[in-house]
Amino acid sequence: MKKLSIVALILVLCLLATGAMAAGKISVDQENFHVVPSYSTYAYAYAKVSNTGNKPTKLNAGLLEILDEDGEAITSEDYVRAFAEYLQPGEYTYCYLYSRLEDDQVEHVDDYQLTLTGKSDKDTVVTKLPVEVEYQPNVENGWFTYNYLTGTVTNNTDETLFNIKIVMVLLDADGNVLYLAADTLYDGLTPGSGIVFRCDVDSNFLDYYAAQGIEIASCDAIAYVEK
Repeated sequence: MKKLSIVALILVLCLLATGAMAAGKISVDQENFHVVPSYSTYAYAYAKVSNTGNKPTKLNAGLLEILDEDGEAITSEDYVRAFAEYLQPGEYTYCYLYSRLEDDQVEHVDDYQLTLTGKSDKDTVVTKLPVEVEYQPNVENGWFTYNYLTGTVTNNTDETLFNIKIVMVLLDADGNVLYLAADTLYDGLTPGSGIVFRCDVDSNFLDYYAAQGIEIASCDAIAYVEK
């Protein structure tokens, strides 16, 4: 009887180990934190995350805690703005959380803590599309000058696609996310056709980066359709 109990325990442990190995796993590859002044001051935490497991997963939840000099939380935010959040093994995506700071909180911001978690998802089908992205600063348009993130997406499938989404990011020399923009094409894009997405980069961020001596080095984009 004792021998049978030991065998049963070993089988349970093996099943648990197999389940752990088969799970999707959210890994934070890079993260970046900025306190950006505007009409009000906001704290932003950006992250690049990937699925380092061997099963599909979804970037499901997160928490940003903004800390003072004593490591105490000044404020927190748990709403994750995630894009292309359904990940096959080896795929990556971008996300961010942000929180408004009161005037008397800004001077006490010393650090932050970012937590992101995943959830198994085998039902959502995501089609990734070819995309070319570029950063276009100082584009004159009428009386004004704009800084654009521009992504050109091609439908390389054999069906008309609706609700094509894109996420575009600006990166520093170390690959850290400086800015994130997203957009959606709700109309249909026929096979072989292309569409250009253009998002204006908030000048408050550019002013902040210039003041901090941070340079934009490159950009990246993910285009996709979820079903």
